[in-house]
Amino acid sequence: MTVVTPAPTRTGADDRHAPRAAPIVVAVEASPASHAAAEEAAILAFDLEAPLVFIYARRGPPGFLGTPFYQRRLTRDLERARRVLDQALRVAQLAGVEAEAEILEGSPRRRILDFARARGAQLVVVGSRRRRLGRSVSRAVARGADRPIVVASPRPSRLVIPRAA
Repeated sequence: MTVVTPAPTRTGADDRHAPRAAPIVVAVEASPASHAAAEEAAILAFDLEAPLVFIYARRGPPGFLGTPFYQRRLTRDLERARRVLDQALRVAQLAGVEAEAEILEGSPRRRILDFARARGAQLVVVGSRRRRLGRSVSRAVARGADRPIVVASPRPSRLVIPRAA
């Protein structure tokens, strides 16, 4: 079991000019594998003293739906994305790690890789749902990556979450 505690607060004039560590980019979505990816990334970020950037990459709704249906589907998709990102940010907060979140639109594989490249990420973390049929985003990201990739599988939580008294 790994116990993650918040990092000590750093203050002082020297810290303002210290270079920031390259971020860890974490692709999340609504699945247990994604939650495992968020936890694994929080542990890595704590150990590496690196900030996290959670991203939710989504394909846009098809344009042929028509305006009212398109808008309803877009609203529903964005609400789901915000909910997933809020959960991921809570994991980072419990681990005592600096984190931010963004919603991206387009091909998840392409957007994850482009975003990691643009941010100069030191590492990309994705979840694996172990799909037997269909395309695997984690596999496609691992094949096209130009930086280290961590593929997390669902398992019991490694974070020790303090209970309210």
